[in-house]
Amino acid sequence: MEREEIINSIETNLISNFQSITIKNRLKKFFGLPTSIHSEYIDDNEQCSWSSNTLLCATTFLEDAVNYQSIRHKITRKYLLIYRWFSCPMIKKLHQIMLIINLCLAFFERPSSFSITSDVRDKPDRIIFPYFILMTIEGLTLLWFSCYIFVKIACFGMKYIRQRFWIVIFFIVISYSLCEWFVMLLFLSQTYQGIRLRRMFRPIFMIESSQLMKKAFAALHKNALTIIASISLALIHILFFAVMAMFLFPRSDTRPDSQGSTYFSNLHDSTLQLLVLHSTANNPDIMIPAYSDNRLNALFFIIFVVIGIYWIQNIITAVVYRAFRGYFLNSIINLQLRRRIAVRASFEILKKRITSEGLIEIKDNIPISVVQIVLNYVSMNKWHFDRINERLSALIHENDSINLDQYSHTMQLLDLNPKLAPGLNIRTLGENTLDRFKAICRSKAFDFIGTILAILSVLFVTIEVSDHHLNTNYNDIVTYTLPMAIINLCFIFYFVLEIVLKAWAFGTVNFFRSSSMHILEAIVAFTCFFLQIIYLAIHRTLIVSLIYVEMIKKEKTIFPLWAAIKVCNMLFIYRLIRFLPASKNIRIIVGTILDEFRNGGAFFGLLFSFYYVYSIFGMELFGGEVDDLYRRYNQSNITVCGTYEQLEYWPNGFNDFYAS
Repeated sequence: MEREEIINSIETNLISNFQSITIKNRLKKFFGLPTSIHSEYIDDNEQCSWSSNTLLCATTFLEDAVNYQSIRHKITRKYLLIYRWFSCPMIKKLHQIMLIINLCLAFFERPSSFSITSDVRDKPDRIIFPYFILMTIEGLTLLWFSCYIFVKIACFGMKYIRQRFWIVIFFIVISYSLCEWFVMLLFLSQTYQGIRLRRMFRPIFMIESSQLMKKAFAALHKNALTIIASISLALIHILFFAVMAMFLFPRSDTRPDSQGSTYFSNLHDSTLQLLVLHSTANNPDIMIPAYSDNRLNALFFIIFVVIGIYWIQNIITAVVYRAFRGYFLNSIINLQLRRRIAVRASFEILKKRITSEGLIEIKDNIPISVVQIVLNYVSMNKWHFDRINERLSALIHENDSINLDQYSHTMQLLDLNPKLAPGLNIRTLGENTLDRFKAICRSKAFDFIGTILAILSVLFVTIEVSDHHLNTNYNDIVTYTLPMAIINLCFIFYFVLEIVLKAWAFGTVNFFRSSSMHILEAIVAFTCFFLQIIYLAIHRTLIVSLIYVEMIKKEKTIFPLWAAIKVCNMLFIYRLIRFLPASKNIRIIVGTILDEFRNGGAFFGLLFSFYYVYSIFGMELFGGEVDDLYRRYNQSNITVCGTYEQLEYWPNGFNDFYAS
């Protein structure tokens, strides 16, 4: 009886604490801002209390555990408040937005990438954005990055910062970028044609903000010598065969079109041709002329390709894979270690309590009610919050306090992925007519019918578009495409009805939460439906309008509403993905591909950084060179087969960031 009264008093105490959450704190939690902790918590059963500083510190450590962050920051109240704001989800999203804006400035800056084409023959008319507006936006992003790094230095201290290579680089780059930006804004005009180095340093801001990208870069740096050695092996292979080709296919003065005269006239041309052949880009161009002279000449190219592509290339792939294989495992181990340390730190902080006499007391157990109060202040996923609260509610019926093992085991629920959680709680159906109809909508046969109709829809759209392109007379277009258009409209209505019925049968929340494919299906179906309704309201016909046909005849560039509907119709082909899990081997292959995209974000980020720097560097060195080349080409009017001019690669150059 006494035990039940204690439990009831604890639950009542918890209810009063949950009700004390103000609207302001609820709004902060909704927008991802940290909730304020000003009052202490008093436990009448334990006759002790926990100060607001203790609760704040425990909350911060738990948030570190949620976000896999280090706990080596300062723990005084002032710095904890700053750190919580610095680490909250909204500030992190704002930081990501600033990174994106800073990186995207290259598209808007002079020379602008906003033109219909980059072909120098058309003399593209670029949209020029105001210089001072772009400089102001860049200044705001640089100011944000400055605040970011100074807050980090203040919260972690100089001793910690000096040990972090990327933070030091970040600080140096932001200092230089601000100096260059300030000089350009005040002392240089917008017509300045010199080098702007700060643009090449922008990816460093992104790399420093990603733990995985930093680890990937470290793995690449650690194995750089091995990777360079394997690439050098490929270059030596190409150089060796280039010299051999000059011996085997000597230049002929009597035959200017011979293999030796065309491809292997000197070491530069020979090496370049075999380098391109190594990329399998010009196999017929370089192999067929030699093969036409003598069939045994093909052996040279076969040996080159077999050694270069099927042996050396695989060695390079294996070396790169080996470099990145271990970093994922190490990063996961380090992240889990950070989480365990942060959870342990939060427990150790909550062990300290103030007794009614004002003395500090340390016990091995802490009341569950205190843990739930702290949990209320932590910014975390609602799914994890509910699971942890359920576990604590179950423990509170056994004992009103919790030890370290129970606490650690409870917080291990943070490791669970909500997307990989057990199935949804879908209500069991009864025997009445309505429930039987729901069972039909839930069945695999209903999915199969929808997939077959999706394939037919794509087939009919293909026939409709083909008939439209084959017939120039509008009356013929009406005759051939109208039946297909009517059938496709029926398909669209069915797809919308299918989504509605499935959402009704499974429950709207359960249906859309169970798979992202369901969300995609709904978006495609309803987009197609609304576009079709708008098209009918405007043109009062299901087929392509006469206005669009006339525009096509006049060769006007346009993407009409009709084309948008057909593109949306073609997206229904993705429903074939439903059949992929039917085969175990295909399921493994598809899962591997999806995992590569999911886990390769850091590697793709490094590739993006490399290409970003390369593009900006190319613009600084070769900007405007294609214009000069085109001017000389017009004056000489001489075209050599296989050259940049003959292949009409005029849109490819370093005249703007997009083309670069």
